Amino acid sequence: MWGLTRLRVDDDLRALLRGSAGDFAMIDEIAGRFGSPDRDCIVRATAPAGDLFTAPVLEQLRLLCSDLRAIPGVDEVRSILDIRRQGAAGGLLPVVPRAGGPLPADALTAARERALRHPLIAGHMLSADAASTLVLVRLAADADTPARAAPVLTQVEARLAAATGPLRLELTGLPPLRHAAAAALRRDMLVFNTTGLCLAVIFSAAVAGSLRSTVVACVPPTIGAVWAMGMLGLCGAEVNILTSVVPSLALVVGTCDSIHFIEDMRRSARRGVDPVRASAAAIGRVGAACGLTSLVTAVGFASLAAARIDAVRTFGISAAAGAVASFLAVSLVTPLLASTRFCSGMRLGRSSRTAGRVAVSLAALAMRHARPVAALGCVGLAALSLASSGIDADTRVVDALPRTAPASRALVDVDREFGGVMGVDVMVRWPEGLDWTDDGVVTTLGAVHGVLATDERPLAAVSLASVVELLPERARRRLDPDDFRDLVDADSRTAVIRARVPDLGSRALEGVYDRIDDRLARLAAEHPGWRFHLAGMSVVSARNIRQLIRDLGSSLLLELVVIGSILACAFRSPLVGIVSLIPNVFPLAAIGAVVVASGSTLEPATVIVFNVCLGLAVDDTVHVLAALRRHRRAGVSMAGSLRRAIAETGNAIIIGGVVLAVGFATVTVSSVPSLAGFGRLACAAVAAATVAELMLLPALVLVVDAAVQRWLPRYRDGIFAGGDAGPYGPVNAAGAARSIEGDRKLAG
Repeated sequence: MWGLTRLRVDDDLRALLRGSAGDFAMIDEIAGRFGSPDRDCIVRATAPAGDLFTAPVLEQLRLLCSDLRAIPGVDEVRSILDIRRQGAAGGLLPVVPRAGGPLPADALTAARERALRHPLIAGHMLSADAASTLVLVRLAADADTPARAAPVLTQVEARLAAATGPLRLELTGLPPLRHAAAAALRRDMLVFNTTGLCLAVIFSAAVAGSLRSTVVACVPPTIGAVWAMGMLGLCGAEVNILTSVVPSLALVVGTCDSIHFIEDMRRSARRGVDPVRASAAAIGRVGAACGLTSLVTAVGFASLAAARIDAVRTFGISAAAGAVASFLAVSLVTPLLASTRFCSGMRLGRSSRTAGRVAVSLAALAMRHARPVAALGCVGLAALSLASSGIDADTRVVDALPRTAPASRALVDVDREFGGVMGVDVMVRWPEGLDWTDDGVVTTLGAVHGVLATDERPLAAVSLASVVELLPERARRRLDPDDFRDLVDADSRTAVIRARVPDLGSRALEGVYDRIDDRLARLAAEHPGWRFHLAGMSVVSARNIRQLIRDLGSSLLLELVVIGSILACAFRSPLVGIVSLIPNVFPLAAIGAVVVASGSTLEPATVIVFNVCLGLAVDDTVHVLAALRRHRRAGVSMAGSLRRAIAETGNAIIIGGVVLAVGFATVTVSSVPSLAGFGRLACAAVAAATVAELMLLPALVLVVDAAVQRWLPRYRDGIFAGGDAGPYGPVNAAGAARSIEGDRKLAG
């Protein structure tokens, strides 16, 4: 419980994307010199009549800015009212004149025309039709984390809601977007985890027909999930979009293992075995398979520690700890509950005959046509893998937010009218001997503007050049650098060019930034002694989110190798290590093909489905192989051993799959697109993994066993043995078909 009290939700994009100490060095340097645009909240103010330059609208805008400046935690507020222009006498005057009362109509018209021509206003703070404007609310430096920014944002939202006048006000920007994402994460973790668990419990009770068996099946996995979250708190790992899946992983593995425990104890109860002895026997039979499953899952996830991104490494270690916690909870609590007087004898209920018959029928069909099924499975795996090769990683900010979130809607509007919300900076450092107002500095800054504009998606930028390039030399010399401290640092000979980018997705933005980097490199070659650096959270996000997804994806290959090796050692059969990989990879390829076919892309929330799918497939594989090994004895054919193994484990595989599908199905109705996609893919993963274990795995085992008997008659290992049970052929296939009814009775 102490660990749970230490849990913290962390939606800070920097923490999620940090890959090395140097990733944010330039961002931090720019923030220290010129202020951080990542602390900018953006208020979009829209005039209902389509023109901001009316007396009531400008008065409301002036009062709004004054109210926002008074909020504790707000460092600066900038609007079109703060931008100045060169006057007739060379002085700097406000673009929108300040007056004690309403401006006359001709003054408003003149102000409108000036604003639409001003390089710092047009397209940056004022829309082309002068119907919308942006107010930039920069939070204080000590409000740079979501937790500290939350109370300030609450006050900003309250002031906007309380504002009276004709303006329609919307709030967006990185701090509000992160705040909305955190709220959605907390809400969905609570609502969908609770709803999914309740539906799974209800379904389990309906299938089992016994309250006691439902308690035994659901309580231990829930305890395992709680322990997993407690471990996160104890280790200081904060909950983000990756680690929030750890409880679901613990529930996936724990639910499957718990159902296998119950099925084993039910079989013992039908034979009249004492509950305590039945629990002890279940620990011996099923506990070993559960322990092996947890070991394989934990080692597989621990392999993520080799990833480049810190958040991926943390997720891998957390998921490994969650697998261990799930095993401990299920192996300790399930037999303990089942051996109590509350669940003694047949009070655990009866196994579902329907689920057992479905499992046996699917396996019998696959065994009857083992060669075609195995061939079809391998060809299908190759085809699905080929289709999955076209999958790509991409993520958008709006996909991590509820569809109805005000900040999400405002993001779309600002992208359309002002070029975007996310900031991108180019820091320029010039050589000694040049003053900050020299023509060489201004001209080179203008060249950087050209670099940002010469793309299929030109970025409208603002810099010192935007202000001074039209001023005469005499006016430049009178400028005070303190008035432009957010654009130039004369002492260090540095300036920043700032632009905003739309929410195009990491894939498109990465290409844009790569081309900008190339052009900046050419510009540096043309200007010896000058240095140009592209930076900004948008840049790091586009590159490191795709790296994060690549890390999660590439780690699957390492996990599969590790899993195959452990299974080969555990069952003392190199062939088992190879054969088991095919049904484990098949559902991964299937959901990859689903992603490609649906026109979707991988993002952090959905890519974790592959890890969930692999954990589920490995769990079922281990239980089937463990049961096969128990029934694999001299004089018993491989077909007979497989039939008994499926009859023993198939009921739990079907029920566990359906229970998990019901739980994941609740996430599909989430208002957050990425979480809804996670739920849909998870349901598809459960279905693919269940079919692969009940059909593809038995067919492959029979085909490999036949090949071993034919080509390697002297071969022996923990599962396969050439020549000891007669060659596989029509006789065994017919025997498999004749014994279906007996297997159904055993399964029921």
